[in-house]
Amino acid sequence: MNTFRIRAAIGLLQGIALYALYRASDHDGWLSLHPLLFSPLLLAAAFLPLLCQTGLGVLRPARLTAWLAGLAVVVAAIGAHDRWRVGLEHAARADLMPDALTALGVAALLFIAWPLILAGESERRWRASYPAYFDVAWKLGLQLMLSGLFVGVFWLILQLGAGLFSLVGIDGLRRLIGEAEFAIPASTLALSAGLHLSDVRPGIIQGLRSLLLTLLSWLLPLLVLLIAAFLSLLPFTGLDGLWKTGHATMLLLGASGLLIFLLNTAYQDGGEAHGRVISLSLRVACLLLAPLQALAAYALALRVGQYGWSPDRVFAACFVMLGACYAAGYGWTVLRRQAGLSGVACANIGTAWLSLALLAAVLTPLADPVRISVSSQLSRLQAGRVAPARFDFDFLRYHGLRYGHAALLRLKNDAGADGAIRRKAGDALGENRPQPKPPVQAVHPRGLTALPSGFLAQDWKQMSKRMADLPSCLQDGREECDAYVGAYSGAGKQEVLLAEKGASRLSLFQRDAQGLWTLAGTYDLPAACPAPLDALAAGHARTAPPLLPDLEAGGLRLRPRYPYVAQPCPGAGK
Repeated sequence: MNTFRIRAAIGLLQGIALYALYRASDHDGWLSLHPLLFSPLLLAAAFLPLLCQTGLGVLRPARLTAWLAGLAVVVAAIGAHDRWRVGLEHAARADLMPDALTALGVAALLFIAWPLILAGESERRWRASYPAYFDVAWKLGLQLMLSGLFVGVFWLILQLGAGLFSLVGIDGLRRLIGEAEFAIPASTLALSAGLHLSDVRPGIIQGLRSLLLTLLSWLLPLLVLLIAAFLSLLPFTGLDGLWKTGHATMLLLGASGLLIFLLNTAYQDGGEAHGRVISLSLRVACLLLAPLQALAAYALALRVGQYGWSPDRVFAACFVMLGACYAAGYGWTVLRRQAGLSGVACANIGTAWLSLALLAAVLTPLADPVRISVSSQLSRLQAGRVAPARFDFDFLRYHGLRYGHAALLRLKNDAGADGAIRRKAGDALGENRPQPKPPVQAVHPRGLTALPSGFLAQDWKQMSKRMADLPSCLQDGREECDAYVGAYSGAGKQEVLLAEKGASRLSLFQRDAQGLWTLAGTYDLPAACPAPLDALAAGHARTAPPLLPDLEAGGLRLRPRYPYVAQPCPGAGK
């Protein structure tokens, strides 16, 4: 029971932390202006509490704290690097959320590292036995899978309950579960409950694991047969058809990954007795992996030789290296005719450590795929392997992040570079392009020359993700707006009314308590009637009391919606 309370407390604290980060990003708080801090906090809050809960009862509190502190430093460094490479000169406007591949990479790194840590700690040595690694890794994977399923069913029940209550006119539950204040902590608490229930009943995990591995192991002979048939046909069909697909490397790597997975479902912890079919399939699978990896490496080398490195090819190279490690270890085991294929366990452990090293490299500047790609493409251009007219300068500008921007600056300022290269680098940087028109063309009443401080400097594109009703002049600049400055709500504070050219509404903006400009409301304008805008431009607008007051009922504020009544335009027909 004590462990359950601890897990529940961790889940609740995780939910509160995630909700606080959500609020900070959604309401433009001070943390939203610091991506180098926000991204590490988000990654740490998303992953480390799960590790803490799965480590309870396995590690001593002091050891658990030490390991989590070390992993927190690693996660924070990766998160900070992910936002740093976007470019600090754009940090205030950069997307706060870490890149999806970075988040996936952190999840993979932690999922590989944590079983290695837990197994080693359980046996009090830095390298545990293979059965210990196998048990911990499969238990962790199944716990996360079942806990995720538990959360999904939890929300399905809440949605069903909300639907049933709404049938009798009670919408309180629907409103409650739609609020982030409830949804985020409730989800993390449900996840903690799922982790606890799957941990206190180990027989469920072991039974499910045995059933799953048995079922999957019988798919290995089918896959071995298909791959063997494919490889046997290559001498007759040639490789040209394979290269013409354009995705041969990924297809071969996918086949290798599936073969490795099914091979290990049959091998399990190395102590299981196998039937003749499974045993033969295991040995053949160990030998088939090498030609698959050789073909994948060759296909990748051809692409790199033709087009240079790209981020996708860097990731593919990492998978090729891992596959080669598996292939070497598995193949050597079969060729040595070891009983029970004990070398498979050694290959798995060695490849796990190699995968950690590769993940640490690609998630940091050491082997950042974007940095490698920019350097590769730049060297191809400078060596004359690709003509300036065919070079993708936009890749450097829009996908090369900090590294691509720096490369374009070097090309533009290189006095010895070709004139076409310098000109195109300047075009990509936007220096030779016409400057966009300002979103606000005129400021009224007459005599004003500028909008209130901070209005145009605000990041409206970021705010448009949460405010769908913003005028398009603030979102993408498709239309131009006129601005009318005054104290229109009667509060005595400066406000801004924006009217798009030809639009049928006015948008009122007010400054909130944090000093940020927000959309307060809109006013409808009669069609083809310039009188209201002329009056606003002359400073003759005044406040008027509402025709009907708001109503408060059941804790809600109800606002009136008036029936449409056509109003004659003043001065029309004269």
